[in-house]
Amino acid sequence: MRIFFLATIFSLLAGCTSVPPAVIENPIHEKPISSRPDKSKVIFVANVSSKIVDLNIGQMKLGTLCINQTELIWKTNPSVLNEIKEAISTTISNNGYSVYSGLIQAGGEKDADILVGVGIDDVKANLCYSIEGQKGDASMRLKFEVLDNKTRSSFTRVVSGSGNIAEFSKTGDPDIFIKAAEMATDNFLADEAFFKATRK
Repeated sequence: MRIFFLATIFSLLAGCTSVPPAVIENPIHEKPISSRPDKSKVIFVANVSSKIVDLNIGQMKLGTLCINQTELIWKTNPSVLNEIKEAISTTISNNGYSVYSGLIQAGGEKDADILVGVGIDDVKANLCYSIEGQKGDASMRLKFEVLDNKTRSSFTRVVSGSGNIAEFSKTGDPDIFIKAAEMATDNFLADEAFFKATRK
């Protein structure tokens, strides 16, 4: 179980602090614009980083009955950021774009035609943790920065996505956030600017 949040334990022990649930965004799930590998420039997702300012992202509950609400605090976990990066790369690839597949970071940054950097601007989540796993809802706002490696022209887009795990799952955290990132990536791909920028 790869939990990357810390609870305010004292709130649990006191049992008297009421923490309201976060307001989860419910963005429209847009249809991505598909491409073809032979018509797409080579794309490399260079980095995913956390830019979250307010680390209090929502409400956490404990146990199979999901009681004792307390603050849910964001704690950046490099392995989870890497999983989100892989999910973004896979989503782009699954929509017909040519994604750099080399194993060396410097190689991708040098050889790819298009570089993509992603910042996690905001996360809201209400999660329940138990011995059976985790479940809940989350939303995520991502800022995509796209750079043409040859012309050095660039543009940015901010998009949102949401994720839900309705039943306890041993991988509910981080899967719920990966789902939100995948939806946000779909919404990013629905923008014609990326399709045009990556067209051969």
